[in-house]
Amino acid sequence: MTDRIYTVDARISVPGVNVETRSYCYPSPYEGAADRQFHVLSLSLTPRVAFSQCAYIYEDGRVGPWVDTGDVVFAPARMRLLGQGVGGYLRRVCCSFTDQKFAAVTGFADPWLGRELEACLDIRAAAIKNGLYQLAGEVAEPGFGSAVLVEALADVLLVELARYLRRARQETPSTRGGLAPWQLRRITDYVESLVDPAPTLGQLADLCDISPRHLRRAFKQSTGQAISVYVRDARLQKARSLLAETRLSLKEIAWRLGFSSPSSFSIAFGKAEGVTPKTYRLTHQPIKTTTPGD
Repeated sequence: MTDRIYTVDARISVPGVNVETRSYCYPSPYEGAADRQFHVLSLSLTPRVAFSQCAYIYEDGRVGPWVDTGDVVFAPARMRLLGQGVGGYLRRVCCSFTDQKFAAVTGFADPWLGRELEACLDIRAAAIKNGLYQLAGEVAEPGFGSAVLVEALADVLLVELARYLRRARQETPSTRGGLAPWQLRRITDYVESLVDPAPTLGQLADLCDISPRHLRRAFKQSTGQAISVYVRDARLQKARSLLAETRLSLKEIAWRLGFSSPSSFSIAFGKAEGVTPKTYRLTHQPIKTTTPGD
């Protein structure tokens, strides 16, 4: 059951797999819940505005921790998912798998562990994101052999997802020696509000009154992510928003983000996203609709 409203823009189906690009329109603010009969791996094609956090309801009725959602989300079949956020317009590419297809490739089946479910709400794996981008492009503009290509890409995505889930299953959380909550919040607030060149490690360490060496070690301990990777991803998220939501030139965006030139920005963006800034803008700008008389 779901209270989300969406339209299907395009679709390609192959045995065990259904790929759709969808346009959602959520109420503002948004609170809702959804469960699905299929396993769904999805990627946001617009900046994330529909909801900012999600939480799973476990089989015993407990509500798991609320987790900030990322661009890529995986929702296992029949697991109830809560969402909340500001609402608005959103486009996604959604790849749905039947139980048989999912189990045959991944080897995963119920029940799901809590840390696996939480890891599914913000999947940061370049191979998975790039594969979903390829699927979105193929569904939008199918060509010769589209069904064969979609089936092959779906298998690759399931293999990469299985590897990701196995890593999540093996991880044992530990926060000993990490940052205090106020230190972590101060860093994230500063980095995500910055519209300038990337801050140095020394600047971020000064915010927390600790040494750069301690910051590097403690941030990794608290988040499981190197602080340099976090800063890079935050800048890329800002770049994605500027490309999708504004008409600023690539030169202006590069300058705002502190790159030395549009070409250096394009190279960094392409390496991380798998597409050029121009291509990203063309595929992520909201679809324009017309009414009679326009």
